[in-house]
Amino acid sequence: MISKFSSNATRKLAFRFILESIDYRKKCMGLQDIISQCKMYEIWRQSLISFFDTPLYSHMLNTFCKN
Repeated sequence: MISKFSSNATRKLAFRFILESIDYRKKCMGLQDIISQCKMYEIWRQSLISFFDTPLYSHMLNTFCKN
């Protein structure tokens, strides 16, 4: 519990930390759901493998039409 005597900056940092923790937990739960789907369905497993095998900076920028 944050005391009422804490500074405004301390309250903002604590609030930001709490929100990031909640967001991180949601992302982890989503990834766990995808991994559990991979155990049951082959298509999910193949899509996850292709996602992680794709480089971060692929040639996608070169494939767009400049017109």
